[in-house]
Amino acid sequence: MLYVTTRNSRDAFTAQRALRENRGPDGGLYLPFRAPVLSPEDMDGLLALPFNRCVAEVLNLLFRTRLTAWDVDFSVGRYPVRLEALRNRIILAEAWHNPDWSFETLARNLVSYLRGEEIRKAGSWAGIAVRIAVLFGVFGELKRSGCDGNVDICAVSGDFSTPISAWYARQWGLPIGSIVCCCGENNGLWDLICHGQLRTDAVSVPTAVPEADAALPEELERLVYGCGGTAEVERYLDACRTGGIYCPGDPVLSAMRRGLYVSVVSSQRVERTIPNAWRTHGCLMSPGTALAYAGLLDYRAKTGRTGTCLVFSESGPLSSAETVAGLLGIPVEELKNRM
Repeated sequence: MLYVTTRNSRDAFTAQRALRENRGPDGGLYLPFRAPVLSPEDMDGLLALPFNRCVAEVLNLLFRTRLTAWDVDFSVGRYPVRLEALRNRIILAEAWHNPDWSFETLARNLVSYLRGEEIRKAGSWAGIAVRIAVLFGVFGELKRSGCDGNVDICAVSGDFSTPISAWYARQWGLPIGSIVCCCGENNGLWDLICHGQLRTDAVSVPTAVPEADAALPEELERLVYGCGGTAEVERYLDACRTGGIYCPGDPVLSAMRRGLYVSVVSSQRVERTIPNAWRTHGCLMSPGTALAYAGLLDYRAKTGRTGTCLVFSESGPLSSAETVAGLLGIPVEELKNRM
C-alpha cells in the first residue's frame, strides 16, 4: 500500500515510511493513497476472526506486514481490550488492560513490534492504524455477541486520534453510526462543528482530563483533508500560521458534520460521573472514560438515540488512582482491590 500526505496527494511514499515517521517531508500527515476496498464478504471474514488475529490482519492490510495473532499476543497480551456491558445498550470497550493502564502502551508495543525497535510513542499514522485495527477487533466481538447493525462510538476528542480512526473505519465499511467526540473546557472542536469556526490561537486550559486538553487537535488536519482535500488543508494552515479563525465553506462543513457529533462536558460533571457510574453500574472509570460516558448521555438526551453505543476507554482507573479513589471516598488500596 502506498501513502500520500494531507498536504500533497501527488507524491507517494511507502508503508514502512508511514510507519516510521510522524509526518511527511512536507509536514503533512500520512494516509493511504487509496482507501482499502472491503467487500461485504471481506468485512464478514475479518469480523469473524478472533480479536488478536483480526487486529493482525488489519495491520497487515495497512502495512503489508506478516503479523500473526501470536505476534499480537506476544506484544500486548491475549486480552488487551475487554468489553463490559452497562445498562441501556451501552458497551464499554476497555482498551487499557496492560501494566500501564493505558491504550498508548498497547499502541506503542504493537508499533515497536512492527518496526523491530523500541519506541517511546506510536507515530501519527501508526497510532491511527492501531486504533482502526482494534476497532475492527472490537466490532468482531460485538458481532459474536449478537450485536448487529450500526453502533455509535463515543470517545474523548483530545488530539482527535480516536474520532478520526473511527471516521476512517466507517469509510472502509465498519458498521459505525454516529461518532460522538467529547470535549472538556477545551472545546474548539465544538465551535468548529456547531458554529463553523475554529480559533487557531486558542490556549489549552488544564482540566481534570489531561488527554482532552488540546486547544487545536493535531489530527484534525485529517478531517479537513478528508472533507475538502489539499486545497482546504491549505486554507486551514493559513489560518493556523496567522493565528486566525478557520471557517470552512458550507460543502466542507456539511461533510464534517455528517455523522459527527460533539459533546462538551465540564470538569465538575466528570467528577460527579465517576461515583455515579460506580453506584449505577458497579463500574470504575478514569476521568477520561467518565468524560466520554457523560458525553454519550448528553448525546442521547439531545438526539433521542437509544441504539447500541460503544464508549472507547483509553485509560484505566488506576492511571488516575488518587483522583478516582478521592472521588469515591476510599483509599487507593481499596480501589486496587475493587479492580
